[in-house]
Amino acid sequence: MKHPFHIPNPSVSGIKIQLDFFACVLAEAGISTWFVSPGSRNAPLVASMIKHGGFVLHSFPDERAAAFAALGAAQGSRYPAGVICTSGTAAANLYPAVCEAYYQRLPLLVITADRPPELIDQWDGQTIHQTNLFQPHTQGNFNLPPIQAEWVFDPENPSKKGFGAPREETTTSKINRTLNQLQNTLQKAIAQTLYPVPGPVHINLPLRDPIYSDIESPFQQITPTKPFVFHRPSPLPVNESHMADFLQHTTPTQPKILVVVGMHHSNKELTLALQSIAQKLPVLADVNSKQQHTGIEQWDLAMLNAKDLSKAHQPHILITIGMGLVSKPLKLWLTNHKPRKHYHISPLQAPIGDPFSSQPIHLYHHEVDWLFALDKTLRQINNDFQQQWIEWVQRSTSIQSIENPSVSNPPLPEAHQTMMQAARQSVFSQFGTINPFPNCLSTFQQEFETVNALLKHCDGRFVFQIGNSMSIRYASWSGHTTATIFANRGTSGIDGSLSTAMGFAMANPKLHCVALLGDVSAIFDAHGLWTNTLPQNLSLVVLNNGGGQIFKWIAGPTQVPSLMPLIETPHGYDFKHLCNFYQIKHCILAIPDANAPNNSNKNLDTNPWPQRFLDQSRCTLWEIKYN
Repeated sequence: MKHPFHIPNPSVSGIKIQLDFFACVLAEAGISTWFVSPGSRNAPLVASMIKHGGFVLHSFPDERAAAFAALGAAQGSRYPAGVICTSGTAAANLYPAVCEAYYQRLPLLVITADRPPELIDQWDGQTIHQTNLFQPHTQGNFNLPPIQAEWVFDPENPSKKGFGAPREETTTSKINRTLNQLQNTLQKAIAQTLYPVPGPVHINLPLRDPIYSDIESPFQQITPTKPFVFHRPSPLPVNESHMADFLQHTTPTQPKILVVVGMHHSNKELTLALQSIAQKLPVLADVNSKQQHTGIEQWDLAMLNAKDLSKAHQPHILITIGMGLVSKPLKLWLTNHKPRKHYHISPLQAPIGDPFSSQPIHLYHHEVDWLFALDKTLRQINNDFQQQWIEWVQRSTSIQSIENPSVSNPPLPEAHQTMMQAARQSVFSQFGTINPFPNCLSTFQQEFETVNALLKHCDGRFVFQIGNSMSIRYASWSGHTTATIFANRGTSGIDGSLSTAMGFAMANPKLHCVALLGDVSAIFDAHGLWTNTLPQNLSLVVLNNGGGQIFKWIAGPTQVPSLMPLIETPHGYDFKHLCNFYQIKHCILAIPDANAPNNSNKNLDTNPWPQRFLDQSRCTLWEIKYN
C-alpha cells in the first residue's frame, strides 16, 4: 500500500486491532453519540469505544428502546446517531425504530454483532439470519467479513518477489489490506446514512471466538489513511421560465395556489420563505413540519368541518413540501377535490408519495429557492384565494360572528363543546356514520384544552416529543406555538414515543424536552426509562384517561361492544408506582370536570407550564387525570 496504517502494537490479536480501528473510523466521521444494549457478542466493540474516549455512550437494556433513543438523537442533529446490540433476536428488536427512521429519512447507524456464518442454522444460541435483516427499510446494508484473532491470508492476492514468483503474503500486508477494506466499507456505510437519501444503514459485524482476545491491552490509536467525506450535489437552479410554466395552470392575476407543508426538519431559511409566501397564498403547515407557526393558525381544527368548504376553496395548483400529514380530513378533502396540478418540491433524488391520488410532479429544486422565486413572481398580486381560506378557518373555529374575525378560539367551555361536537359529527359523516359519543366528549374537550394551553405557553426554550393517537391530534388542532414539535409519524404507531424523547433529551442537554403522551403510549414504552442516566431536562406529560380513547373517536370499533375491551386497553392505573420503580419524580395534576359543581381541586397545580418544567430538579412525570 502507498500509505500503510501506523499500528502502535501489531503483535496484539487481529480482533483487538480491527475493533480499535473500527472505533477510530467512527470517531473520525464524527459519530459520537451511541446507544448500547448489553450483550457478550457486542461487548468487545463497546470496550474499544470506551477506551477510545471520544464517544458518549448511553446504556439501554431494552434494544427496542435503545434504537428509538438513537432515533431521537438523530432527530435533533440531522447527523447519524448509532445503536449497537448483540446477536440473535436482540437485533430484531431494533426493527421498529429502523422502520421509523426510514420513513422519517433520519440518519441512523445500526450495528449488530453476529456469530460467524458457519454457526448459523447449527442450533447455536443467539443465532439467526442477520444479513440484510432490515431490508427493504434501509439505505444500505453491509455484512462485514468475520473478525477474528488470527489474520486471514488472501490466497487470491499473493505478494510478488524476483521475477514474479509468488510468495506468501506478509503479516504487515495482511493487516494493511484488512484495515483498508474495513475503512472503505465503514466510510461508505456512514456516507449512505446521509446521501443520496438520509436514512438507516445496517452494519452486521460477525465475530469469531475468542472474541475477548487481548481486550485488556491498551487502545490502538490507528489513524484512518483517508478522511471521511461525502458529496452532496447542489439541486437544480430555479429561473423565471419555471415560474411562467407553473402559473399557466391557474389565473395569473388571481392564482388559486395552496401550499401544504408536511413532516419536515427545522430550517430557518424555509421558515422565512414560508412566512413571505404566506402573505400572498394560503399555507397549511402540518404540526410535525417544524413550520407549524407559519401560515394559517388552527387550520386542522377547521378541517374537522371540511364539508363546509366550498368549490371556491379548491386549488388549481397544489404545492407540497415535506412528507406525511397528521390531518386525515385534509387528506380526504384533497383526495376528493384534486387540483389541476400537484407539484412536490424536494431536492432529494428519492421517490415521492401520492397521498391524494393527484399524480404529483416532482420538481428537483431546493424548497427555499423555489418558494422565493414564486414569491418574487407573485409580488404585485392581491390574492382573494388566501383571504377566502383565512375567513373560512376563522368561521369554523369560532362561534363568534364573522364580523369579529379576531376571535380564533371559542371563549367558553360550552363553545368548545359545541365546536367539538360538530367536528366529531363531521368526521363520522365522512365515514357514513354519525356517532358523537356524548359521554366521552368531556374528556376530549378537557384534554384538547390542556394541550392547547401547554403549547401556547411554552416558547422556543422547549422541544416537544408528541405521542401518536389523540395526543398528536390535539396538538394539530391547537394554536401556534414557538416551541419545536417532533412526532414519530413515519409509521405512526405508539411504539417508542417515550424512548425517542429520552434520546433527544440526552443528546441535547441545553434544550428542555417535553414528552406529551397518552397513558397507553407511556405504559407501552416504559422501558425507555430503564437507562443508566435519566436526563434532568426531560419532562413527561401523560394524559391519563384510563385507556385508548382514540377508539371512541374514530368510527367503527364501538359498533362491536365486545371489541372495545380488546383494543381500547382500559385500565385503572396511575403512574405513581411506575415512577417509583424507575426512580423518577411523579407529580399528579387532577383536572376537575368543567361541568361539575364546586370544581376546585387541591391537587391542581396553578403554576404555568414553563415554570413547572424549568423548576424540576430531575426527570419528572406529570400525570394529568381528569375527574
